[in-house]
Amino acid sequence: MKFSRHTLAIALAALGIAAAAFASDVPVAPRAKVGRLALRNAARTKDATATASYSVEVPYVQSFTPPNGGQGGTLVLNQAHSFNVSLAATDQHNNNATGNGVALPQTDTFGYFSLPVFTQNPSNPEVFVKILDGTTINGNYWVFYGHLTDLIYDLSVTDNVTGIQHTYHKDAGNEPGGFDTTTFPATAPSGAGAQAPGAASANAKATRATTILTPNAYLRTSVDISNNTSTDGVSAQLQYCYSTAGAFVGCTNPVSVSLGHFDNFHQDDVVGYLASVGAVPQSAVNDSMGTLLVTFFDLPTLQGWEGTVSANTYNRVSEVDPQRGTVGCGVVPSLFFESALTTVVGTARDTVPSPSAEAGSIQSSLGVHNTDAKGTGQPVSVNVTLYDPSSGAQVGNVIPLNNIAPGELRVVDDLFTAAAVPTSVTTAIVFVDTTNTGTNSPTIEGFILDQDTNSLDTRYHEMLCAAGCF
Repeated sequence: MKFSRHTLAIALAALGIAAAAFASDVPVAPRAKVGRLALRNAARTKDATATASYSVEVPYVQSFTPPNGGQGGTLVLNQAHSFNVSLAATDQHNNNATGNGVALPQTDTFGYFSLPVFTQNPSNPEVFVKILDGTTINGNYWVFYGHLTDLIYDLSVTDNVTGIQHTYHKDAGNEPGGFDTTTFPATAPSGAGAQAPGAASANAKATRATTILTPNAYLRTSVDISNNTSTDGVSAQLQYCYSTAGAFVGCTNPVSVSLGHFDNFHQDDVVGYLASVGAVPQSAVNDSMGTLLVTFFDLPTLQGWEGTVSANTYNRVSEVDPQRGTVGCGVVPSLFFESALTTVVGTARDTVPSPSAEAGSIQSSLGVHNTDAKGTGQPVSVNVTLYDPSSGAQVGNVIPLNNIAPGELRVVDDLFTAAAVPTSVTTAIVFVDTTNTGTNSPTIEGFILDQDTNSLDTRYHEMLCAAGCF
């Protein structure tokens, strides 16, 4: 019986065997630890007799600055069916001075506002709000609110899916909080103010598709570059290949840092650091995504443990109160390139339509990177195909990603929605296949980000080479 590569991989995965374990139909070459030193316009040329050096890569770096300056006046709750909440207050004790609340999210359904314009304390809680999904009980989302203040305020709630808005007013004094279980139905009613047919569904998909970007919050990528040896005079060159506003810009000129023995170079915001030394413009700090290539020079040998890199893409729980900690992607270590000429494979999940106590509410995004480890200088096109591991059948639509430039990272947010996978499928084996022909094709890498849509915690999974390993 003749099996296709994909069919055999899915069968192995169903048996608990790694999908990349089957034999490739392309000869497998040893992974080159010094590969790509001459690529990306880049890296400094080394004589063959010089001290050993090698490159590693952080495959996912992101930087984002919200247009409104970050977590300011808007609280985003129930991101699977998104609500924006804002607060405007009046201080009747101070000539009726007015000011807006500062949002401090706690969970996907609950948060509070401070009023630093009056208290000079952005961490002091004043007004609380909670939005629950009551659609299985009466078809509506429920709003609860309360306060620890006698000030006047207006709490405004907007359903980002249906467009319905409502404002809850509190007068001065010791008024109680309140609740509303009828104003926000799961779908907009027909009539004035209702959206056109299909608009709510489109908005819901758009909301899900931006969840990875953690709307209304900064994104930063911290990086640690370490010399783990007793050798002094080690250097590392950093190159950021990135896109802004969805368009690939290219790769920066190399930026060098010096490392002494057992030394570490740390930056909480590596893109901000690159901007500070003139390697990228401010627009890259405001909105960019890409990969970071780090090339070590003058280490004693070619052993990968001697020079290492790790990174963490994160957002603060509260931008106005950094001491409250961060959430985000689990630490992404430096990688020797898990590149493929033909296919990479991984597993993605989506439990948003039917969250469970075990899995929670998870959605996946996909990243594909043209590593061009052979130095072809050519773009690459790929097809992304999803399969149901329980049946081996393809699910959803094929997603083509065309003309990915050398060094470019192309991301598909909310993979299951983008591929129109049926909501009954919660797990899929994902194949990324190059469509280039000929022996001079570029190589690719891939990764999958699983994000909890409640906490925004994000897990990084490297896709493995399944065919044409390089």
